[in-house]
Amino acid sequence: MQDEERYMTLNVQSKKRTSTQTAQLTFKDYSVVLHWYKILLGISGTLNGILALALISLILLDSS
Repeated sequence: MQDEERYMTLNVQSKKRTSTQTAQLTFKDYSVVLHWYKILLGISGTLNGILALALISLILLDSS
């Protein structure tokens, strides 16, 4: 019975450590993902702006 209690105590403590380590790793991974997300968002915004300007200039050229 005492062995079972010790096992349960050790098992719970090891799970807590593992979840903390996992949380730290995912936090670092999320910061990297967020960095690349910002870069891709900037690139797609720039491309959308260029396409919008091209569309406006084609409309203006067609109307004149």
